[in-house]
Amino acid sequence: MPGAHPDHIGLPALYGAEVSAFRGRWVLNIIAPGPEVVAGPDDLGPADNFVAAKPDDPGRFLIDLEGEEVPVLPREAAVQRLETHGFLVADEARNDTKTDHGWTQVAAALWTAPCRPVS
Repeated sequence: MPGAHPDHIGLPALYGAEVSAFRGRWVLNIIAPGPEVVAGPDDLGPADNFVAAKPDDPGRFLIDLEGEEVPVLPREAAVQRLETHGFLVADEARNDTKTDHGWTQVAAALWTAPCRPVS
């Protein structure tokens, strides 16, 4: 995995990645510090794999989805696409035990992760 750009080391992650299921497909967007989209929407494939959510699952600490069927985040595909665009999930988020390798579920079919440019 690439490292963060030296100019961004020690700074808060200012960019964010959003992966959402819309019309049966996963879509990735990279959002800048302002409201603009830096990259995306990128299609990550069908949102056809579902799991019954549990509140103690990594990344699900912000919302209560216990027992609800939710689409499974295509995390590996999202990370690969982030790297293709020159970004990576922020170290501090990946090291947080509450997240799913940096990703947090904020709605039934929406995951976010802070990210930063790679070196």
